[in-house]
Amino acid sequence: MSVKELSVKELSEKKLSEKESPEIELKFVTDDNAHQAFEQSVLPLFQKHDLKVISHEEMRLENDYYDNDKRDFQRHKMGFRVRGNNGIYEQTLKTNGVVSGGLHQRNEYNVALNTATPDLTLFEDKVWPQEWNVATVNTTLSKQFSTHFTRNAYKVSLPSGTVEIVLDCGEATTDKASSPINEIELELMDGDINSLFLLAELINDNMPVRLSDVSKAAQGYQLLHGFNAKVRPLPDFLALEDTVSTEEAFCLAMQTALSHWQYHEYVFCESGSIKMLGEVAKSIRLLLQSVSLYLPVLQCPELLELHKKLLAHAQKWSWQDDLQSLRYLLSKKSLFNKTLSKHAALVSYLQGRQTGLIQAHKPEKLFFDNDATDIKLSAIRLIQNKPWRSASTGFDHPVLDHAKGWLSQGWQTVQQSMPLSKTMGPANYSAIEILLRQTLWSGFLLGDLFVEERGNFRAPWLDLLTGIDELNALLMLKQSVDDAELESQNELRSWAAEKLSTLIRVMERTRAVAMQRDIYW
Repeated sequence: MSVKELSVKELSEKKLSEKESPEIELKFVTDDNAHQAFEQSVLPLFQKHDLKVISHEEMRLENDYYDNDKRDFQRHKMGFRVRGNNGIYEQTLKTNGVVSGGLHQRNEYNVALNTATPDLTLFEDKVWPQEWNVATVNTTLSKQFSTHFTRNAYKVSLPSGTVEIVLDCGEATTDKASSPINEIELELMDGDINSLFLLAELINDNMPVRLSDVSKAAQGYQLLHGFNAKVRPLPDFLALEDTVSTEEAFCLAMQTALSHWQYHEYVFCESGSIKMLGEVAKSIRLLLQSVSLYLPVLQCPELLELHKKLLAHAQKWSWQDDLQSLRYLLSKKSLFNKTLSKHAALVSYLQGRQTGLIQAHKPEKLFFDNDATDIKLSAIRLIQNKPWRSASTGFDHPVLDHAKGWLSQGWQTVQQSMPLSKTMGPANYSAIEILLRQTLWSGFLLGDLFVEERGNFRAPWLDLLTGIDELNALLMLKQSVDDAELESQNELRSWAAEKLSTLIRVMERTRAVAMQRDIYW
């Protein structure tokens, strides 16, 4: 995880040159020199917090990453490098990992080398995919990119354990491009995992960081092949087995929201794509709804505190609704593009509003915001420690025991808020938006427990939500026409009013269909 990003990695590391040992790591990225900021802002606080530096080592590490023309390593999501440190060489293979929320589990294999020349045959056969001809791959290796950095490693003693803090500052390079490396990794050497979180919180409180799960190898491959800024959509429903416990379902919901948040945060930082900011806002709302939904059963002080933090942080992202409305209005795919493209002055005004929103709210700073990283750390810590086990009962009961009641309560409230006997206009739909989104999120979190007819039930409600998004865009357009003082103001007002009237008629028909659908739970 990381302030460029902070992520928790649980690695099952297998070193061929050493005994096998499990690793638990947290990773931050910063947007500046990590070691300098750490020395100035964090180290001076160690004595006050009963922390002691056992050792400090600085070294220059030069890493060359290899693959073949078929990109076999990249295709299998493996990383292979040769590392040089003061004339001592080692080759390392990292296999594809399993992600669990902020925790990443993967195998790592290390073999000492006499020179900087790689040799895959030195690894045991068991480390390779079954179909690989290692001897053939070995003869076709070529260097893809390098990561060269200065590493400062601090071994720190806490009352509850020992943690190694590693700060890497340098760059990833190819023949044609480079990008900076500024990372902080915390590894639990021994003791209680909460030692890791204590140090992570101290760092987050005193320097700008964000959780990250992007490896140096991934950074290098990005430089090599270019960056593809694509949204990674959520599934239609959170995948749940019928027998899943309440605790397990909640942890999966949290992990899904955190992963979605972290991925799109990273993509925005690399690409600047406004679309990614909408996905970040969606992640925060999903995380908030997950906590709100499960809080009555998993009630404990830690979860209550996270709920409070999420409510406050969600407000910091409320401007996203306006930004996404502007993005939709300016999109060539929008329903309004044909007309708006004829009015250059209005398009210019909307573009100015969009730029102004981004400049006013500075999303990059929000990502490095202490509160944002604190929420991620708190959520990961909850998943690890499960404090509700000592404060409540029912956490191990099947979530199916609660799901029907939760869904019924939510949809009953929605339907009572928009009875068929009531004619609804723009203000009515704006008023119901938050409740409808929350209830649909609950359906996302629980709907996989009820396979029959769930999509048939949700479809018109999702259409209605899409209609509300279009309604918000139209209302913004209507206000912008008034504010921009355009020559074609009257013409655009009439056009916007007609579009608004047509949209409401369609939404009213959709609502009638939705209200008559049978529940699926």
